Amino acid sequence: MWFACICGVERDKEELQKEYKEAKVQGEVRLGTGCFFYRYFIKIRYVAYEEILKAYLREESGESGEFLLKEYYLMIETRDGSLHKLRLERDVNAKSVLAYLENHYEHIAIGFNRPGQSK
Repeated sequence: MWFACICGVERDKEELQKEYKEAKVQGEVRLGTGCFFYRYFIKIRYVAYEEILKAYLREESGESGEFLLKEYYLMIETRDGSLHKLRLERDVNAKSVLAYLENHYEHIAIGFNRPGQSK
């Protein structure tokens, strides 16, 4: 497995592997004790929870012939100002991850606010 830190200080690979294996699985996301993990093919991106400022679900849709296509993305904003777009197969997994973050990390703002909209 190849780990890539998306924000903050990189962690020891052996510790990351152990935490990743013990983490709670939510589709492509794993919720560890200290880090949030996202797996896409062989690359695993991770970020410490204290580096996450905001998270929300983004739904994109389109059509392919007569079929309606929907894609779901978990959007993560980190302390360095970056916005990370993490594709998930199912919206239920994204909603479960958002609920977990909201219940366990009160510093993380959950939901999308349009410009000029107060929360």
